[in-house]
Amino acid sequence: MQLSNYTQTQQNNFANFCKTTELKQIDGLTENRIDHYRRLIYGVIDDSLRSTYPLTENLLEEDEWQYLVDNFIEKHNCQSPKIWQMPFEFYEFINENEFNVKIKYPHLIDLLLFEWKEIEIYMMEDLNDNVKNTSSEINESSNLIINNEHEIIELSYPVHLKSAKEISANDAGNYFVLIFRADDKVQFYDVAQVFVWFIHESSNNLKNISDVIEEAIKLNVQVEKEIIKQNLLSFISTMHTKGFILGFKNSEIKND
Repeated sequence: MQLSNYTQTQQNNFANFCKTTELKQIDGLTENRIDHYRRLIYGVIDDSLRSTYPLTENLLEEDEWQYLVDNFIEKHNCQSPKIWQMPFEFYEFINENEFNVKIKYPHLIDLLLFEWKEIEIYMMEDLNDNVKNTSSEINESSNLIINNEHEIIELSYPVHLKSAKEISANDAGNYFVLIFRADDKVQFYDVAQVFVWFIHESSNNLKNISDVIEEAIKLNVQVEKEIIKQNLLSFISTMHTKGFILGFKNSEIKND
């Protein structure tokens, strides 16, 4: 049912006050009560953002944090109907707009993204329900069964390795973080670029372990073959223990 222009105007005026404290005509308003709505709505948003971004909150001065939250509430029109998804829009808002804190803390955007991904991966749908007929024994002729509930993000600062307050411009570089959910917990691992490539090849091209290792050796001719092989096998073993690699499957075994 479409709202009348009058109702839309009243609702927009109310929402605008909660966002900006600018009070326009609202019929039937009881004096001194509307401020409570603004306080409650602001509190819900601020609490949700603090819960999602505790490391960011700790990095910023209190007035810096409040300035960002005030701008977000006043200037951003939230699109998500789910409160847990709203903090992602906060990340986007900070990323897309100019703020002095982004100059003071060049790793701020990386930190926000890193913290948001923990929520996103934790809340994502179950994607491993159909994984069947896998072995726990590492066999180089088998294919890896990768945990589907994962993401690899590339960062410019090591926000996953160091305290945010200790990071400086000297730490700028290329960092890759493997984030995955296992046993209802989100785990983070710093991974070298060769492991990023290895995960991609093993996941998307359905090649067995031996074939992918051989390709890695050809691409890294400056490194001894045995070192590459042992590093990749060690990575497989560690990630299997952690729950990122769910198991191993021979080519003749098919899921039901």
